[in-house]
Amino acid sequence: MGLENVVSDILKSAQDEVTAITAERDSEVSKIIEEAKRTGERTTGEMVASAETEAGRISKQELSGANLEVRRMILNMRKEVLDETYHQALERIRKQDNTALLQSLINAKSNNVTRVYSSSQDRSTVEQLCTDQSIKYAGDINCIGGIILETEDKTVRLDYTFDTIMDEVSERSMKQVSHILFEQA
Repeated sequence: MGLENVVSDILKSAQDEVTAITAERDSEVSKIIEEAKRTGERTTGEMVASAETEAGRISKQELSGANLEVRRMILNMRKEVLDETYHQALERIRKQDNTALLQSLINAKSNNVTRVYSSSQDRSTVEQLCTDQSIKYAGDINCIGGIILETEDKTVRLDYTFDTIMDEVSERSMKQVSHILFEQA
């Protein structure tokens, strides 16, 4: 029995040692797995937080861009409306009978004025008014109406064209016109 007992003791001892090594290994594997899980969870949390931060930043950026685009579209629309209003006003001025206004402009002339220019459509009216005032009709200019008065030596030129007057009025009153057209309730 001696040899069998020794073999049996050696086997039992080896078996106990294998069991202890397996238990130690399983414990070490469990620790490694737990540490890997914690590291994975932490990394996942950091990545999710980073992704959420990035998504928030992109969302704000896109929203800001969309808001700027909407503002730009509104401003463009308002500019188009203001331009159309301006052109409609010019068209109404062009279609009016301006004989009385032309008469008052010529009558209010400076004594040094000897020449007058007008649009081709007002030419006959202005020529008649010039004859009455002893002023020379100097030619046609490209405008919707009105006149330009000039001295003989061309050193003084008074621009009473409706285009110029409309531009000056438009420049001065753009804010008020915009407020009237786009008043916010």
